[in-house]
Amino acid sequence: MKPSEQPLTATPAPLEDIKERFQAANEDRDYSIYTRLMDAALEAKAQSLFRYFGDVKEDDVIVDAGSGTGKLTEYAAREFHGARVYALDISHELLEQADENRALVKLVYGNAAEQNFPDNSVDVKYYSTVGHEIESFGGAGSMTEAVQNAFKELKPGGRIVIRDFAKPSRTEPVLMRIDSTVGLPPIDPATPEDAIDYNALSTEALFDRFHREFGGGGAFDYERIEKNGIEYLKLEPEWAHEFYMRKDYTGNWRQEIKEKYTYWSLEEAERILTEAGYVNIRVISDPNEYILKNRLEGKIRLFEETDDGVNELPFPATHMVIVGEKPRSVDASGSGQSLPEVDYEELKGTIEWNAQDNTVRIGSKTFAVEPNPIAGMKKRLFELPNDPTAALKVARTDVPNAHAVFRSLYQMVERQHVLEELEVPHAPLRSWDPDGPPYRYVIQERLPKEAPSAADLISRHELTETDIAQVAAIVNRYESGKEWQLDLNPFSWHRVTLPDGSTQMTYVSGKVYRYDERWEFRKVGLPQWTDERFVENAASLTAGIPTVKEYEKLRTAWKDDPRFDIWRRYLKPDLQPGA
Repeated sequence: MKPSEQPLTATPAPLEDIKERFQAANEDRDYSIYTRLMDAALEAKAQSLFRYFGDVKEDDVIVDAGSGTGKLTEYAAREFHGARVYALDISHELLEQADENRALVKLVYGNAAEQNFPDNSVDVKYYSTVGHEIESFGGAGSMTEAVQNAFKELKPGGRIVIRDFAKPSRTEPVLMRIDSTVGLPPIDPATPEDAIDYNALSTEALFDRFHREFGGGGAFDYERIEKNGIEYLKLEPEWAHEFYMRKDYTGNWRQEIKEKYTYWSLEEAERILTEAGYVNIRVISDPNEYILKNRLEGKIRLFEETDDGVNELPFPATHMVIVGEKPRSVDASGSGQSLPEVDYEELKGTIEWNAQDNTVRIGSKTFAVEPNPIAGMKKRLFELPNDPTAALKVARTDVPNAHAVFRSLYQMVERQHVLEELEVPHAPLRSWDPDGPPYRYVIQERLPKEAPSAADLISRHELTETDIAQVAAIVNRYESGKEWQLDLNPFSWHRVTLPDGSTQMTYVSGKVYRYDERWEFRKVGLPQWTDERFVENAASLTAGIPTVKEYEKLRTAWKDDPRFDIWRRYLKPDLQPGA
C-alpha cells in the first residue's frame, strides 16, 4: 500500500473529559484576539519548526497537532509540496476557521494528546506552541502521553518536533525587579474580575492580579524584600517566568490566566523523549528576540542573592524546540539506531553570496554575478556578466526548510528528461553542481529580458488565446498521464518571441513533481491564471493558493461565465472543473 493510500482516519478515543475541560477553559476566550495572536507569529513559528522536519519526500505524511486556525498547516503544505498534511484540533470553532481558508490540508477532529492515526503511518508530527495547552487542559502528564502516542504513529525514522515555552532550568529563587511604572497601581482585591480593565494596569498591578487569580489564587509563594533601598520580589524562577511571559497578553487575560505556559525544562524534555524511545534527540534553546527586546528589556530584571549583594541574571530561554526520531531499526543490544542523513545546514555553509564584490562562492567555485538577484521562495537567480545568455540559480540559505530548497534543485536536474520527453518548451539546464546530489546550484539558459511572465500578462489582461491554447495543451499531456506535474504558477511561465515572430509560452521553473491530485491544474493553477487577485497576492514570485471554497466558486461559474470560454475550448473535458 502506498503512503497516499493509507487510511489515515482519526482513531476513536474518549474525548468527553478533555472536551469538558477545554470548553470550560474557553468560556472567556475571545477567539478574534486569540487567533490574531497565533497568526501574528506564523513566520517565526515556521522558521523555528520547519528546519527540523528532515528530508520530507513526496507522499510523506505531516500532522499539525493542535493546528488552531490551520494557517501554519497550510504554510507547511505549500512549503513541503507533495506531502500529505493534516490539521488536527479539538476545537470545533478553530476547525471551522481552518475550513474557511482550507486549500491543501485535510482536517481531523481529535485530542492531540491521544493517538489519532494508525501505527507507523506518520513521517512528521509537530506541536506548534500548543503543548502547554494540552498540559493545562488535559492535566499534568498529558504532553508525556502525547509524545508516547506520537511514537506509535510515527514511521521508523519519523520525527516529532515540538516548539513551546521553556521552563527555566534554575530551581533556586530569583529576585525579580519591576522597573516599568506605566499604568494603574494595584487595585482593591475585592474588585470583581469582570470590572477590571487589564490593559490599563501597571506591571506591578498585573503581578498582583496574576498571584490572586492563577489557579484560583495562591498557586505560588513570593515575598517582597528590599536591598539597598530597591524592592524585589523573591520567588521561584518558574513563576517569575510564568508572569513576565504573559504580562503583555492583557487583551485576552481571562483566558491566558487559565493556562500554565511552562511544563518542561530543556533537561526534562530530553529525559521524557528518551524514556519514550526516541533517538537523535535534540533540545534547542529558541529565544524569542522580539519578546526579550520589546517586552522584557527595561521593564523586568532578574537577580540572584550572593554574599556580596545581588548579581543580575540573564533571562532564561523563552522557548525551546524539541526534536526526536523513531528508530529505524534496533540493534542486538536493543538500543535504537537511526541512519545518517545529509547535513543540509553544513551544505548551506558552503554557499556564500558577497553582495559587496558581487560574487557567489559555492564550494571551490566562484561566480561573478550582477547585483540585485531575483529571490524566489527557494532559490536566488543571478545574472552572469560574463555570459548574458545564462542565469545562475542558487539554493537560498536564509529559509527555514533547507531540505525543500535542495529538493527543488533535485527536481530540476534529475527530471529534465521528463520535460524533454513530453516536449515542453523550457529553459534548459546547461550545467549543475558536479558534487551533487544534493545540488547547490544550476546554470540555466536565460530567456530574453523582454519576455513577459504569464503573471505580468494576467495582471495586464494581455493573455491571448494562443497563450492559453499552448498552456492547455501542455496541461492536457501532463494531467492526463497522472504521473508528473509542472509548476503552473504563472510566474514560472514566460511568453517568448521566436525568430519567425510567433510566440511560445516557455517554462522557466524547471521543476517536475510527482502527480498529486491536490495540486491539479483545475484546482490550483486555473484559478491563478483566470483571476489576477492570486497574482496580486503573490509572495516571492509565487501566486496565491486558492482555497477549496474559492475553487468551488470557480467550479460553479465554470460552464456559464464567458471569462472561461477559451479555457473550456482547449482544456480536455475530463480535466475541467466539475469533471
